[in-house]
Amino acid sequence: MRIILHHNRKNQSGKAPVQFQIYLNRSERMYFSPGVIIESKYWDAKANQVKGTHPEAQLMNLKIESLRTKLVSLVKKYVEAGITPSKAMFKRDFEGKKEYTETLNEYIEKQLKHDMPGLAYSTYKQHNGVLTNLNKWKSVLFSDIDSDFLKQYHNHLLSTMKQSSTSKNHKVLSKYLKRALAAKLIDENPYNNFKIPACARRMIFLTEEEINKIREKEFSTARMNVVKDIFLFLCNTGMEYSDVMALKHEDIVINEGNHFIIKPRVKVSTEMQAIPLMNEALEIIQKYSDKGKQGLIFPRRSNQRLNTYLKEIADVCGIDKPITTIVARHTFATLMLTRGLPLETVSHILGHSNTKTTRNYAKLVTTKITNDLKRMNIEKI
Repeated sequence: MRIILHHNRKNQSGKAPVQFQIYLNRSERMYFSPGVIIESKYWDAKANQVKGTHPEAQLMNLKIESLRTKLVSLVKKYVEAGITPSKAMFKRDFEGKKEYTETLNEYIEKQLKHDMPGLAYSTYKQHNGVLTNLNKWKSVLFSDIDSDFLKQYHNHLLSTMKQSSTSKNHKVLSKYLKRALAAKLIDENPYNNFKIPACARRMIFLTEEEINKIREKEFSTARMNVVKDIFLFLCNTGMEYSDVMALKHEDIVINEGNHFIIKPRVKVSTEMQAIPLMNEALEIIQKYSDKGKQGLIFPRRSNQRLNTYLKEIADVCGIDKPITTIVARHTFATLMLTRGLPLETVSHILGHSNTKTTRNYAKLVTTKITNDLKRMNIEKI
């Protein structure tokens, strides 16, 4: 750790502030000012003080020396203890604030317990997964939270998961740090100075030909036929797995001869969705009209198990794509946009809060059209 006194950053008036620069390590530094701003001609660079014996110059030098003494004392304490402080720790000790003893891990656990009654199970599971991963890494003091902490955290995530999965973890952690900032447990959210590493997202969807392969395949076991029906229902409605598993007969209404599913999403229970039921979706529902328990239309299956069975279906049908329940949602969106259904309508059916997310599907459709034109060498009519 080093302390350097500077007077070399002039402002528009030609004056420059006197500043102490603290090097915590090779990459991190902090600035502290005694509140002295003067022109260069009044600064003695060799003596590191304001020139002259005028009372005002003496007062300025007293401010500089007082700050120097405080900083040197603090640096000496860290060196003797063998501690390399973070910016947050140095600032806290400099200001004489007491350390907040609750760790970030404990804070997230407490907030998660408080929020649990109002969270969808999938959301709770995701947040709890982030907490579990953080606990496996280490206990984090609020005084250690800075941009360098996020770099270390990201490296930890990369050691436990794929790059494509790290973004969701960062988004969850950022939400809790925003709450910690509002509670004044930290001075700033380190995500303000940290860019979450982007990862190209591969959005997989099936073509009509691939859907037909699944549709026409009859399986020898009832289990696989149920999975097939649920997948085709997802492709016809664009619903999420959790919403289909919670679907009840009472959620289906008839308006002017047309059948609709009218219900809020499980994840976001604030707005109602109106999902039109096309012929195939209606036929599938009728197959299970008397088989559901507790008013549910479909027999319960975990998402993980469904995806395992869907992998088997893909293999049997000769489809070289990793089919999952979310692929069915992507398939619905891309096919509806390809057939000309307006973006706003598709956005509402999918339950998006705005069309920004839905536009990702629109980009996918335009990319496919462009690639098809190139593949077929179509340049003009």
